[in-house]
Amino acid sequence: YLHPILQRQQLDYGIYVINQAGDTMFNRAKLLNVGFREALKDYDYTCFVFSDVDLIPMNDRNAYRCFSRPRHISVAMD
Repeated sequence: YLHPILQRQQLDYGIYVINQAGDTMFNRAKLLNVGFREALKDYDYTCFVFSDVDLIPMNDRNAYRCFSRPRHISVAMD
């Protein structure tokens, strides 16, 4: 679902899926940090957009790009 949206926005992008293994308490912040570090091993990205795998965009109106300030792209769920 996300690839066509990013392609229509003509972005140079990579998608990384980071899973937590083991029986320890879920730590979302650590997963985001690991994803950030792993992505930088592959490419010199200057922009990052973090998303949960279960949040599916309804349309193309959200621009998946970086702005001058941090931005929350999922302010409501239906």
